Amino acid sequence: MSKPAVSSIVEELITEGLVWETGQGQSTVAGGKRPILLELNKDAGLIVAVYFNEQWYEVALTDLSANVLESIKKPTVIHKDYRQTLDELINDIQELVQKARAKGVYQPILACGIAMKGLVNTQLGTLQYSAILDWREIPVSEYMSNQLKWPVYIENDARAITIAEMLFGNGMKTGTFACVSLALGIGTGVVIKNEIVRGANDGAVTFAHTTIKENGPLCSCGNRGCWETLASVSAFLRELADRKAEYRHIELNQALKSFHEGDPFITDVLLNYTAYWMGVGIANILNIFNPEQVIIQGEITTAGEDFRKKIEEVAISRTLPVSRKATISFSQLSGPVQVKGAAAVVINHFYSKEYHRQIWRQEFLA
Repeated sequence: MSKPAVSSIVEELITEGLVWETGQGQSTVAGGKRPILLELNKDAGLIVAVYFNEQWYEVALTDLSANVLESIKKPTVIHKDYRQTLDELINDIQELVQKARAKGVYQPILACGIAMKGLVNTQLGTLQYSAILDWREIPVSEYMSNQLKWPVYIENDARAITIAEMLFGNGMKTGTFACVSLALGIGTGVVIKNEIVRGANDGAVTFAHTTIKENGPLCSCGNRGCWETLASVSAFLRELADRKAEYRHIELNQALKSFHEGDPFITDVLLNYTAYWMGVGIANILNIFNPEQVIIQGEITTAGEDFRKKIEEVAISRTLPVSRKATISFSQLSGPVQVKGAAAVVINHFYSKEYHRQIWRQEFLA
């Protein structure tokens, strides 16, 4: 691209308030005019970010760097008529925006991003299927956009977190990586050459439901031996309870506290069961996609380096030589990761050719 073309684009971005000048840089060794330094204006507009599951939901207002400015978190009530549930979300969104306006937050709302569990069609904006919600073909984007009068984009929650890693986390260091969200279930996302792998119907990379143990535990999907039934937080807590009755009602934070205090029973289950099966599943990801790194996200990663090393040891031992250079790391994203993922979906669209003018609308340019 020629220098005049670049200058014209930069001038347009400055005029629209999306970029500003921050000073002058150093001249090159050869001398010449000092360059003008530019920075994206993260305060140009606001994003409504929503994370939603069967137990709780969080609504947040963020800037264009996914920094959370305001948020509320509530228990989820799943109604048979999906519109009742979405109307409760919409009311909370409107109240949050009003609260921000009362505090003097004046930037325009650009769009709403929603991260949900289940099979999502991002092009149609529909939740195609969710076992935990018992919803089918729900037009989430259309319904909420009609009520809010902003663009609404939905995404599978694991892919949303993968996008957040790509824009703000460990994924910034490489264009080819996998992200594993380790919670009550398991979510996975893969990025190849800075593009999310989606598949023909937005259903690719559902590694949680790949069989890794024949005749293993029964999964919610109806299959047996899915990765999720062996390596998830739910599987970890179930294994503790199955082995010793006194652990039947233990919570994850309690188990992790005991692990850090050196409890030999919990240490054995965490490292030789959960980490082992996590490593087996990650080996499949390494062998199929050959990523440069795998990023693991979730509260259970606070178990620390021994947990990570065990996962890595098992995964690398089962991986072809061509993929053994991959690093396995824990996410460095902080704060409410789920809503940051929802915001990242909008931000990724905002900087895309396909969606930019849907989000940065004509009324903002007047």
